[in-house]
Amino acid sequence: MSFLGAVIQCAQLGLEPGNALGHAYILPFDKREKVGNQWRTVRTEAQVIIGYRGMIDLARRSGQIVSIDARAVYEGDKFDCELGLDAKISHTPDWQNPNRADASKLRFVYAVAKLKDGGTQFEVMSRKEIEKIRNESQGYKTAVKYGSPNPWISHFEEMAKKTVLRRLFKW
Repeated sequence: MSFLGAVIQCAQLGLEPGNALGHAYILPFDKREKVGNQWRTVRTEAQVIIGYRGMIDLARRSGQIVSIDARAVYEGDKFDCELGLDAKISHTPDWQNPNRADASKLRFVYAVAKLKDGGTQFEVMSRKEIEKIRNESQGYKTAVKYGSPNPWISHFEEMAKKTVLRRLFKW
C-alpha cells in the first residue's frame, strides 16, 4: 500500500520516479518501534524522496521562479555575504587556483533563486554545516561503516550543492 501511495504522490507532483532525470526516488524505510528496551523493525514502507532536480523542476513549474542556481566557493575565491534588509552575495571565483578541483578546499556553497517579481532568495551554508548534514545521512554512515561507495565521498561538491538547494527549497 505504501508503494502505491508513493507512486500516486509522484503522479500528483508530475515527477517520474527512478529515471535518469533524478526527479524523485521511491525508497524503502524500516518502520521501527521500541519493544521493552530494544528497537525492532515492524514493517518496511515505501517513501517518496524528491531529488534536488525534481525540486528545481517543481519550483520552475510554479511560475514564481525565473532561475535557480547553486555554486561552490573554494579557498582563494572572493566571497562576501551580507544579510539583513538588503541581503546580497558577491562571488568571484579564482579560476586559476589549482585548489578549485580539490573538494577539501571547499569553504561554502550557496543557492540563489531569482523570482518572477524581481526579488531574489538565497541560502548560504558553510562547509561545517554541510558536513554536519552529511554525517547524519544514513547512506553516508553505512558507506563509512562498510567501506562502500557513496556520492558524499566521490562527489562532495555536487552533494553539497544539492544540500543547499534543498534548504533553499524550504523558502
